[in-house]
Amino acid sequence: MRISETTNKYLLKKGNFDLIVEEVKNEKGERFFSIGSLKSTSTASGESWQLDTSSYKTIDRKNLDADLKKLLSLIK
Repeated sequence: MRISETTNKYLLKKGNFDLIVEEVKNEKGERFFSIGSLKSTSTASGESWQLDTSSYKTIDRKNLDADLKKLLSLIK
């Protein structure tokens, strides 16, 4: 599967975790959600890397997409 487009990027606080949620589409136009928690790390050369979250939106829990709401309910 190839990711052809990232349509939306969200930040979500779930318990003690800051989650990164990305809505992506494959080459067939099917929509998927990618959930991660890595925001910064050190590279092999010892340099610090940090994800630029300036374009990410905060999730509005009242107006969540039904598919995303179902997926997030599975995360503990």
